[in-house]
Amino acid sequence: MRKLLLSTAIASATLVASNAIAQTTISGSLDIAFKSFSDDRTANKQNSTRGFGQESQVNIQNKGKLNNGMDYAAGFSIENDGNQTGSYFNENIYINFISGNTTLHFGQDHIQNATRTLGNFQGLIAEDLNNIFTDGAAAGVSTDIFIDSVGGDVAQAFGVGLVQSIPGIGNLSALYVPSNTSLGTMGGEDTSTDDLAESAYEIGFVGGFGVKGLSTHAFYAKGQKLDGAAATSVDPKGHNIGISYNMGATTVGYTYKKNVLSPQTALVGDRKQNEFAASYALSPNLTLAANYTKAEMEGTSSPADAKAKSISLGYNLGPIALVTQIAQLEDYTGVSGVDADVVYFRASTKF
Repeated sequence: MRKLLLSTAIASATLVASNAIAQTTISGSLDIAFKSFSDDRTANKQNSTRGFGQESQVNIQNKGKLNNGMDYAAGFSIENDGNQTGSYFNENIYINFISGNTTLHFGQDHIQNATRTLGNFQGLIAEDLNNIFTDGAAAGVSTDIFIDSVGGDVAQAFGVGLVQSIPGIGNLSALYVPSNTSLGTMGGEDTSTDDLAESAYEIGFVGGFGVKGLSTHAFYAKGQKLDGAAATSVDPKGHNIGISYNMGATTVGYTYKKNVLSPQTALVGDRKQNEFAASYALSPNLTLAANYTKAEMEGTSSPADAKAKSISLGYNLGPIALVTQIAQLEDYTGVSGVDADVVYFRASTKF
């Protein structure tokens, strides 16, 4: 017992000494939004909704020096997406070991990843313009065919990754997850889990190649089909490639995404998407932006491509930013005639 107490005391002293050279920060964000989703078809009146929503997040982060001279960074976030159910602690979880331009990453939802676009600068992306809700006996609307993540949203699962910074060029990354589930399923620190999701990996690049105003990204993700899936199933995979260029007050951007048997929905077939965006700074604090997104199902009987057109106005009040967006969705389920109008307003702050 005395040896145990002595070793515990030494360990405690080591932690105190390490914390003395560490820096801990607490930050957060809050979004309060109003959204009106209107589907005027007689058979889909129940799909029309309006109301407020919120997303709040608190980030706790720590960084400093290890006793071997390397740097480290660690943290986690507490997030509430409105009427969220399940864990509030599955966002931005990481422990990173840093040596010069190389970072070894362990965690979830932190490493650079394919859930991004350079084809939309302001307001909601096409995937989020749709609505999912419960209204009395009617549950939800038909699933849209727009793409957010590719290859199964690999970064939303726990895994190990490597980021290599190339000064003046950008950052290369690789991520491996043993169980590719967007729910971030994970046991206690002394357990393992098996939820039928198989392993996956994602490789990517983010950078501007040293060109002022240029931003690019390129990601490829591939997973294994679910344990016990039908013999006709194939491994989900996809890629996301984007580019934008700023020319003073004007910025233009484009993103191409493709999914093979995307796990986001029950829809069968490959899917590709083109996203186009432009923004113009009317003043230092006022920005006008537009987006056009087109998604297409390949190799299926879907008769129509989904389209989203939106225009937004953003106003920067310093600590608070306001965005107003209006959008039209056309054939958004891949079925001709399934259209909707969307009005969205959001107030955001960070602290």
